[in-house]
Amino acid sequence: MSLSHRRLSIWYQQLAQQLEAGVPLAEALRAVRVGGVPSLATERMAQQIEAGGSAADALRAGAAWLPAADVIFLSASAEVGRLPRTLQNLAARHEHLRTITLRVILACLYPAAVVHLGLLLWPVMRMVDWEKGFAWDGFAYARTLACTLLPLWLVCGGLWVLVRRQSPLVGLLAQALPGLRGYVRAQALADFAFALGNLLDAGVAIGRAWGTAGAVANSRRLKNAAGAMEQAILRGEEPGAQRRVWTCFPEEFAALYRTGEKTGRLEQNLFQLAVDYQERAKRSLTLASMLYPSLLFLGVAGMVAYGVISFYAGYLNMIGKMAE
Repeated sequence: MSLSHRRLSIWYQQLAQQLEAGVPLAEALRAVRVGGVPSLATERMAQQIEAGGSAADALRAGAAWLPAADVIFLSASAEVGRLPRTLQNLAARHEHLRTITLRVILACLYPAAVVHLGLLLWPVMRMVDWEKGFAWDGFAYARTLACTLLPLWLVCGGLWVLVRRQSPLVGLLAQALPGLRGYVRAQALADFAFALGNLLDAGVAIGRAWGTAGAVANSRRLKNAAGAMEQAILRGEEPGAQRRVWTCFPEEFAALYRTGEKTGRLEQNLFQLAVDYQERAKRSLTLASMLYPSLLFLGVAGMVAYGVISFYAGYLNMIGKMAE
C-alpha cells in the first residue's frame, strides 16, 4: 500500500533538495526521514546502490510503498541523470492531489454526519408507541444498526482500501456510476498528460515516453492509443496523424500538443494539460461528492419523515379512540 499524498510530497521534495545540494543518492536516502516512510526499505535501497546497483534498480525496490507510476517515472529519470527534476514534479503533483482529496473529504463531512445521525435515531423512533409508551429494546436497536450503519461502514471501508491500493476495480465502478464517468475520463487524461510530460522532461526518448505513459494510464483506450503512437514513432511517422485516429484525445489536447511540438514547449504544454484536466476531474469529483451523499441523505430524511408521520398518526389515533 503506497503512502499518502502528503508524505510522498514531503519525501520527494526533501530527497530532491538533498540531490540538488550534491549529496549522493545513497546518503540522501539515509538522510531524509519522513513519518510513514519505512526506514528499513530506504536503507536497503541505499545498500543496493552502494553495492553497485543502479539507482533505477534501487528505486524499484521501493515498489511496495511507492505508487507504481512514480516508480516508472523515477526509474526512467534516474537512467538519464535527471532524478531531482522528476522528484520536484512529483512532489508538486502529490501536493495538488492532497489538496483536492482534502476538499472532497470536507465536502462529504456534513452529509455523512447527518446520515449517521438519522441512522442512529431511526431505531429509537420506532420504539415509541402511543399506547404502550417508549420501550427500549437494545437487541432491536443493535439489529437495526447492523442492517443499516454497519453495511455503510463496510462499503466505505472497502472503497477506501481499494483506492489506497489503486485497484482497477475503482475505475470500473466509477465508470458505472452516473456523475463519476466525467471524473474518470478527466483524471485519466490528467494522469496521462502528466506522465508523458514528466517522461519527456526527464529526457526519455519520445517513442519510449509514449509507450511508458500508456503503460501507466488508467484507461484502456489511452493504453491502446499510446501503444499505437509508440509504434508509429518507431516507424518514423508523425504522432499527429495517429492522434486524429484515436478520438480518446480531445481536440484541445491535440491542439496544445501540436503547438508544443512547433514551439519547443511540448513538456510545458503537457504539464498545463495535466493541470487543466485535473481541475476538471476535481469539479466532477466535487459534484459527485455532493450528489451521492445528498441522495443518501434524502433516503434517511425519508425514513425520518416516515417515522414522524407514523408517530403523529399514532397520536391522532389514540385521541380518536379516547373521544369515542
